[in-house]
Amino acid sequence: MSHSELKQLTIAEELFDDGKLEEALEILNDRSQFEGLNPHQKEHYQFLKGLILFYQNKSEDLIILGEKIYEESQNRNDNLQSFDGLYFIITGLALAGKFEEAFKLFEKAKLVLKSISNVSKEIITQKKACLSVTKAFVGLHGDKVDLVEKSLVWILNSQEKFDKSFEIVWANLIMGSYLLRVKSKFDLGMEHIKKALSLAKEIKFNHYWIATCQIYLGVCYWAIGEMDKSLKCNIKSLELFKKIKSSLNIAILLNNIGGLYGEMGEYELAVEHLEESINLLEQIPQGFFSIHGAIDSLINLAVEHGDNERAQKYFHRLKNIYKQKKDERIEFSYKFNKALILKTSSRIRDKAKAEELFKEVVETDTTHFDSNIKAHIHLCDILLMEYRVENDSEILAELNHYIAKLLTIAEKQHSYLVFCETFILQAKLALLNFDIKSARLLLTQALKIAEVYSMKRLAMKISHEHDELLRQIKMWKQLKESEASLSERWKLARLNEQMEHMVKKRMIEAPKISQEDPVMILLLTEGGNLLFSKKFIEDFSFEEDILGGFFTTMNYIISEVFSEGLDRAVFGQYTLLMMPLQPFLICYIFKGDSYYAYHKIKNLLDSIQNDSAIWQSLVNFFKKSKSIQLNDIPSLESKIMEIFIEKKNA
Repeated sequence: MSHSELKQLTIAEELFDDGKLEEALEILNDRSQFEGLNPHQKEHYQFLKGLILFYQNKSEDLIILGEKIYEESQNRNDNLQSFDGLYFIITGLALAGKFEEAFKLFEKAKLVLKSISNVSKEIITQKKACLSVTKAFVGLHGDKVDLVEKSLVWILNSQEKFDKSFEIVWANLIMGSYLLRVKSKFDLGMEHIKKALSLAKEIKFNHYWIATCQIYLGVCYWAIGEMDKSLKCNIKSLELFKKIKSSLNIAILLNNIGGLYGEMGEYELAVEHLEESINLLEQIPQGFFSIHGAIDSLINLAVEHGDNERAQKYFHRLKNIYKQKKDERIEFSYKFNKALILKTSSRIRDKAKAEELFKEVVETDTTHFDSNIKAHIHLCDILLMEYRVENDSEILAELNHYIAKLLTIAEKQHSYLVFCETFILQAKLALLNFDIKSARLLLTQALKIAEVYSMKRLAMKISHEHDELLRQIKMWKQLKESEASLSERWKLARLNEQMEHMVKKRMIEAPKISQEDPVMILLLTEGGNLLFSKKFIEDFSFEEDILGGFFTTMNYIISEVFSEGLDRAVFGQYTLLMMPLQPFLICYIFKGDSYYAYHKIKNLLDSIQNDSAIWQSLVNFFKKSKSIQLNDIPSLESKIMEIFIEKKNA
């Protein structure tokens, strides 16, 4: 091989590192450049070409390259090249969404890998990592999720071996996605994704992987309702993918950004990005993300905004796709959108057809889970309107049936935003029947779930809803006594507002919540005996206030409120928030909103449990049934003051 030819290949590698994939690929597509290369050089540059096709999502070209490499290497008995050929075929099939075909080749690739000789152990380990990560990817997206951890654990446990390599970045991204989508471990999933982003900044040609990390971060923020953060991540990713001209990823991101703008109420921006995504998808081969998904998003958005002309225009396009290719996903999408458009009609007959179609859709056994969830929500919306008009117990029973189904599928698919919003809907329905206790219990459960999955905006909304309900209890009791009409109860429960929010899937607006005014902290045994108390208001006295009977009713509060799953009670202008720390119960009395109060009492619990000296002292006093004075555990008082007073004033 001449020096000038090798120089050209070196230029191709430099172009690759700079993110100029098309220019690099143009050089590598010239097969004459590979003449005279030794086996190691040829393998290196062919692998580089395969990576470029992978990064550009050119699945068919990647499969063709893999088949050529495999065929040529078989004739030369070159097992290293044979492995690369199989690897590219598998990766190309995965990008094309042909997961079953890809999965069938893993065992063959594994056998070829074992037969490779005369290469370093490091190269074998790197090839093994490539195969394992791709297997995890196929498992995650091809409904074989049990393969993810099995394939990745050895890589993630020996990350130092793969320093500055794309395999370790991809492994962390897949594990992060698995933890989010399958295990619902949002915090741990986010850790892996952030780790991947940190690693991506250190590897060669990091444009693709940084962009991909931003997509995953965007998904994570979207899942917990942080739409503004998700939008920033998707926009960063789009800018990077535009630089490397990865058309399918650009189309996916335009679709994501359009969906986010839609949920944020920016209709024109949403339409602009969705239409751009559709136009781009028409020009390129599609893998597991196809054009009908983007059309589906646009129809949904147009219907929500009453843009019937645009909705009909894109539904006609979807109908044509459905006629040409009647696969399960497209048929599901066609029926769902037909029902959606019929629902907007003013004619009773069309609404009845919409209801029938939605019922047909929700009973369909499908993997199109997001639309299945939306179909349940729209069906509940129709039934709710029927119930408001008819006030018929049979309609209410049917509505409750589909709400229960919605909860089941939302939990199964880890759609915890929908899951919690449905709890709020159930709470408001309970109020219609004056079942205040059930309404409060549902809100308590919803708040716990929102807190577990770090959905801050939603947690604030639920906490605010509970506070408002506590303030309205007397009003609800008066309505019950006066046998108020369904219309009056409906208005106070704000059912329409909640259902509209679920139907339109809007970004949650965090309510205006102020810091509470601390009054007192109490540490009790689970039996109700007082061990410790700390006043924050010097002139506050139980005997001078409505709380005068507090201690005499403590056992009632614990048994009738806390033991039923509730965590708070109201006494006049004061709120009592309770949280267990076995064998203790901490009670916080305050005035105002409960959201920040909830987090302060939880912070106190964590601090006590993590301080062995404080914890052991509390346990000792508990065993001796002795009351605790402030000077008995000085560090406890300082922690309380820091959490409830100093941070409040900071």
